[in-house]
Amino acid sequence: MKSITEILGGSQILLDISYDIQDVFEDYLTDTHRLYLAMLRIIESALPLLEENRSSTGRKPYALNSFIRAFLAKSFFKLTTNKDLILQLKSDSSLRKICGFSVVPSEATFSRRFEIISNCHLMEQVINRNAEEYLRNHIIGHISRDSMSITAREKPINRKKDVKAPDKAKRKRGRPKKGEVRPPKEDSRLTRQLSQKPGKSIKELDRNCAWGGKKNSKGKTHYWPGYKLHLDVNEFGLPVTAVVTGANVHDSQVAIPMEKMTERKVTHLYSLMDAAYDAPQIRFYIQSKGRVDLIDFNKRKTKELRIMSDHEKQRYKIRSTVERANSHLRDWFIPDKIYVKGYKKVNCTLMTAVVCLSAVKILQYFHYPATENAA
Repeated sequence: MKSITEILGGSQILLDISYDIQDVFEDYLTDTHRLYLAMLRIIESALPLLEENRSSTGRKPYALNSFIRAFLAKSFFKLTTNKDLILQLKSDSSLRKICGFSVVPSEATFSRRFEIISNCHLMEQVINRNAEEYLRNHIIGHISRDSMSITAREKPINRKKDVKAPDKAKRKRGRPKKGEVRPPKEDSRLTRQLSQKPGKSIKELDRNCAWGGKKNSKGKTHYWPGYKLHLDVNEFGLPVTAVVTGANVHDSQVAIPMEKMTERKVTHLYSLMDAAYDAPQIRFYIQSKGRVDLIDFNKRKTKELRIMSDHEKQRYKIRSTVERANSHLRDWFIPDKIYVKGYKKVNCTLMTAVVCLSAVKILQYFHYPATENAA
């Protein structure tokens, strides 16, 4: 797979800057630096205004915007820890100037600021604003949905053997005895989600580190401790909606709230998903909104032979865009190991990676369409 610089580095990625930006920097500005600057212009145009609480006494604090740029650089250069980020900033004067640091702060300062940014959900706002700005006035043919496994270095809340759901207690057959009161059958989570707001549905899902399992293309189950990143993308891989849950959350539990979140931002016609999302409630909701559900059939649920028609099979191939988006995230932006712990910090790390991918796709397809077939 090509790197981002190989795809976009040969383009004139100055975004309407009329002068040679090299004149502003003392050291040589590489194509990677230029690409990062172009990405920053896309991302910062969607950042909400930040209010910083500054004390009237004491030393003037570092600007929060500099730390946001630094954490974006951490994802862009695929750095694992804050120590690696600090070393990169100290050795790369051009990056240090781009971020706005005259002196590189300590690791403790980076840690405190990262916690502030994690609590603000800034990256989710950038993803939403970019999707709305660039896609709102377009009819999106297909939204593809899938999840990817994220391994974490923290203690899971469950055990590996708990990944397989226990069998439900069977209800006693026949009429109840005289005086016997049986509890009413509860609605399933998918049924409740039909009438719930998406935010409430997401909050009901487990978001702590947990053991999860997922079958690969060879039919073997892959187990991992950590999280899942659920992603909605359009036909060329621009992220529209992203949600992070615990690894033990089944993909189908996120489909309806994500469908509701996506329909608020864009107008789309088809929703493409694999067999893990084959549930009548998901199909019903999509159809009730006048869209077409194109979901692969889960052969384990029924013995009835269900197959797609030829034209559905051809259209279903477009779902590979979300698989490529997941590959781009893993190869370009998500570090090989995630050392931060806790849902908020892991969520911020992953959302920062999604923001970077969003900026790359916007550059690739909206600003430099000649490179759209390069990846």
